[in-house]
Amino acid sequence: MDQQELHRWEGRCIQEEPPACRAGCPLGVDGRLFSQAMKRHDLAAARLVLEKSMPLAGIVGRLCEAPCEGFCIRKDFGGAVALGDLERYCLGAGPGRGKGLRLPGRDKRVAVLGGGPSGLVAAFELARKGYPVDLYHLGAQPGGWLRTLPETRLPAAVLDEELRFLHSLGVTFHAVPDLDPGLPALAGTEACYLGRDGDGAIALLATLSAPDEVTFALERPGTFAGGIAAGDHPQRLILSVSQGREAAVSIDRYLQGASLTASRVLLRHGRTELYTDTTAVTPQPRVAAAGHGGYSGDEATREASRCLHCQCLECVKHCVYLAEYGAYPKVYARRIYNNSAIVKGIHQANRFINGCSLCDQCRALCPNDFSMAELCLDARRQMVREKRMPPSAHWFAISEMRAAASETALIRHAPAQKTSRWLFFPGCQLAGIRPAQTLALYRHLLALDDRTGLWLDCCGAPAHWAGREEELAAMLARLKALWQEMGEPPVLVACSSCRKLFGEQLPEVTTVSLWSYLRHKPLPPARATTVPLAISDPCSARHDTETRQAVRDLAAAIGQELSPLAMSGELTECCGYGGLMDNADPALAAKVARARAAQSEAPLLTYCAMCRDRLATTGQMTLHLLDLLFPGDADAASLPPASLSSRREGRRSLAADAGRLHGEEPAGGGRPGDDLLLAIAADVAARLEERRILVEDIRHVLSAAGRSSSFTHRGSRRRLAAGRRGEVTFWVSYRLEGSVHHIDGAWSHRMTIGTEDGP
Repeated sequence: MDQQELHRWEGRCIQEEPPACRAGCPLGVDGRLFSQAMKRHDLAAARLVLEKSMPLAGIVGRLCEAPCEGFCIRKDFGGAVALGDLERYCLGAGPGRGKGLRLPGRDKRVAVLGGGPSGLVAAFELARKGYPVDLYHLGAQPGGWLRTLPETRLPAAVLDEELRFLHSLGVTFHAVPDLDPGLPALAGTEACYLGRDGDGAIALLATLSAPDEVTFALERPGTFAGGIAAGDHPQRLILSVSQGREAAVSIDRYLQGASLTASRVLLRHGRTELYTDTTAVTPQPRVAAAGHGGYSGDEATREASRCLHCQCLECVKHCVYLAEYGAYPKVYARRIYNNSAIVKGIHQANRFINGCSLCDQCRALCPNDFSMAELCLDARRQMVREKRMPPSAHWFAISEMRAAASETALIRHAPAQKTSRWLFFPGCQLAGIRPAQTLALYRHLLALDDRTGLWLDCCGAPAHWAGREEELAAMLARLKALWQEMGEPPVLVACSSCRKLFGEQLPEVTTVSLWSYLRHKPLPPARATTVPLAISDPCSARHDTETRQAVRDLAAAIGQELSPLAMSGELTECCGYGGLMDNADPALAAKVARARAAQSEAPLLTYCAMCRDRLATTGQMTLHLLDLLFPGDADAASLPPASLSSRREGRRSLAADAGRLHGEEPAGGGRPGDDLLLAIAADVAARLEERRILVEDIRHVLSAAGRSSSFTHRGSRRRLAAGRRGEVTFWVSYRLEGSVHHIDGAWSHRMTIGTEDGP
C-alpha cells in the first residue's frame, strides 16, 4: 500500500466527518462535543469547546442565532437540541474565558476599520497570529451596534472584558470621527479590513465591487471587507463573525505571499457525509426553561442529554474485533500502512492484521462500503510475499488443511458407477465434526440419485485466509484437476465457506448448495425440536440468499419453528472461526463467539459445522441442521465442541467408512504410537487444545522416544520426551505406570537450533 492508496482507504471512512450541527455552524463549533460536556455539567470543558472554534466567545456565544439547530438530527425527533440556549447558560454560569495564546510578533501591521462584530473578530484572529492591529472605530468605545443591546442579552461588563482581552493580544483601539479608508494613519499598514456591520457607511465601499464570496478580497490589493450591514438578516451576528474570520485568513495569506484560495478549508454550509443511524431514536421534546432568565443547571443538563452524539461507527458497533482496538477503520488503515511502510522488523500490528475474521460484515454495514476484510487480507498477502508474516500466526490451520487435503482426502464415483451426475463435497470441518451424520447424509444422497459421487477434501480456505497465494494456487490447481478427472460434474457443497471460495477462486466449477438441492427432494425422517430455534447464518453465506432461504424452507418443511435473531442474513456476524481468527487471537475469537451467542435467548440453529462448535463453546444450546435431518444424539444441542484431535480422527473415520462403502479396506500398519495407552486428565486435555497439540503428536513423540531415549527426573519419576514433527518440535512430560502413559503436559515450538554448518 502506498500513500495514495492509503488516502483512498482513509477517504472511505466517514467517522471523522463533522456532525450536522458542526457542519451547519459558520464557525465550525462542535455542538456534539459541547453537548457531551454540558451533559456532564462540566462547564469548564464546555467553554473550552466553544473557545476552540468561537472567537470572542463571551460575545458571540450569547448572541449567536444558532443556525446549527436547523441541521440538528434531533430536530425530527422532538425538536433540535437548544444549543443556543445551552451556550448562553454555559457562558453565564460557567468560568470566565481561558488564557489567550498569541504567536510570536510579526513586523507587518494591519488596520481594521469598524468596531462592529466582524471588525472585532478580524482583529482577534490577526492579533492571535502575531500581527499588530490598529482598530479604528466611531464613538468613544468600540463595539458598534453591540453597545445598543440590553444588558440581558449582552452585559456591558462582558463586552468590556473581551475588549480588554483584545488589547492584551496586541490590538490598539483608535477613536476617529470618520471611517475613511484614506486615513493618513493607514499609510503604514500592509493590509486593511473594512467592516460593513457596525460603525456607519464606509465611503470607499460604494465605489468598489462586492468582496469575493470566499476570500472577501476587494479589487484594491491588500484590502478586504466583510460583515452584514444593518438590517433584519436572521443570522446577522454569526455571519458577520464568520466573514470577519475568513477575511482574517485571507489577510494572513496575503501578507505571507501565499495563495488566497489554494488548500483553503471551505465552509461546509451544512454539508457532511457523516451517517447517523436513527432507527432506534424515539421522539423526546425539547426541555423548556421554567424561568425567564434561561435554563437552570438541571434543565441545561437534561436538554444536553437529548443530543444524539451523532457519529457513524456502524461497523464498530457490531464488530467485536473492530471495537477491541478502540478506534475505527480510518485509524486502522493508517496502522496497517505504518506496519508495512514504516515499521520494519517490529511489526506491532501483526495481531491486528491477522485478527480480522474477514467476514466482511463491515462492508455490508458501511455507507461507503469500507471493507476491513479486504484491507487485512491484502496486508497478509503482502507480508507473506515479503516473508514478514510470523509462521506461528497460522501454522496449525495450514497443517490441518494439508492433512485434510492429503491423508484423509478421497474422491470416488458412486459405488458401482463409472461416472457421476453429482459430487458431494461436505468440506473438511463437517467431515471432522459430524463424520457419522455426514456419512448418513451421503447415503441419503445416493438414495436420491445413485450417481452421486463423494469428494472428501479441503477447499483451501485456510491458505486463502492466511494470505498464502502460492499455496492456495497449488491447492486450487489440484482440486480443479481432480474435478476434471471426475468428468466435471456439478458439486453439491455443504459448507458455505467452501462454496464461497469455489465461486471466487474456481468459478469454472459449478457448485450447488446442498441445502438448496435437498429443499426440492424427499427428506429423511427428521426430528424438529419442541422450542423455537434462532438461525445463525454463517458469515460466508452473507450474500448467498439462495442458501439462506433454502435452510429456512427446510426448517419449515420439518415443522421446526424459528425465532428471530438480530444481525442475521446479509448483516450476520462471525462466530470467531473465519479468517483464522481463532488461530491468530484465540481470546478475541472467544469474545466474538460470546457476543454472537448472546444475541438470542433461544437455542441456535446453524448449517456451518464450525459455527455450531464455536457457538457451543459459549455454553449456548446450538444445533447443526444435520442434527434435525439426521438425528443421532438425543441431546445434540448440548454436545461439547469437537476437539482438534477428534476432528482429525473424524476425518480419518469418515474416509475409512466411505472407502468401505466403495468396497475398499483401509491400508494396514497404523501410525506411530497408535498402540500406546494414554491417560490424559481433562485439565491437561484443555491445555493441549489451547496449545494446538494433537493426541497423535504426543503418540508420535512417545513412540520415537521409546525407540531412542527420554529424560527422567529421579525425584518425581516424570519423564520428558522430545521429537520433531514437520516444522514443529514437541516436548511431552509424562509418567509411566505399567503400560499406561499418564500425560502431565506438552509444549511445542518452531525453533530450529543449528550450527555454522547448518541445522
